[in-house]
Amino acid sequence: MPERPDEIIVIGDNVELILDDNRVYKTKIEDAADPGLFLVAVPSLGGIPAHLYINDRISFGFYRTAGRYATTMEVVAFEKQNLVNYVWLMQMAPAYKQQRRDAYRLPVSIRVQVCEYIDDIELNLPLYGDLGEETLLESVNTMDISITGIALKSSRPYESGEKYLLKIYFAGQQGESRPLLVCAEVMRCLPTHEPTIKKIGMRYYGETRNRGDILSRYIFTQQQKLIKQRKLIDIG
Repeated sequence: MPERPDEIIVIGDNVELILDDNRVYKTKIEDAADPGLFLVAVPSLGGIPAHLYINDRISFGFYRTAGRYATTMEVVAFEKQNLVNYVWLMQMAPAYKQQRRDAYRLPVSIRVQVCEYIDDIELNLPLYGDLGEETLLESVNTMDISITGIALKSSRPYESGEKYLLKIYFAGQQGESRPLLVCAEVMRCLPTHEPTIKKIGMRYYGETRNRGDILSRYIFTQQQKLIKQRKLIDIG
């Protein structure tokens, strides 16, 4: 099992279980036993308990100062204590750090609205929603996205150093239908195979911790989808 301190799962850790429906369920390590057995309360989402079955293998994530770590767990047993349902999970592989600062860029097309930057808006910017005072410049799609930045596909002229307010639409994923709000700065404008289209690379800035958590969970679930699709292709 893991040897590095950051990779070791311990009692009290807040953790995330990602099931086949790609929903993120939050729970906590209540107990542990050797080798690699962990007890958690069966989590709920919107008041509905997660559907777990013996031998299910699920994606499992937890956070350290260095970032998000992930592994795979297998459901091995259930028990009930004081009217609370618990599940024993067995760790099937060592945990690994899922993201680095210049992290994996997920190739995905997501709708993004680019709005004019409002002075100092990043100082008190809500996570989600519409501010009611932003000026929409264009609606575009992403070429890729990471926890530190985003690449947009656009025919509009951009210059390095320009700042914008972005509204990122995850199409109802993460249980949130409103757009994620982030401030971003243009880092580069690169040509594409389409003469009039540029790849606009932007870096997030301002309050990024909570937004980074949201983006990390989204990217992780999409990675799992891609892995499953590749496995199905290989099997087929």
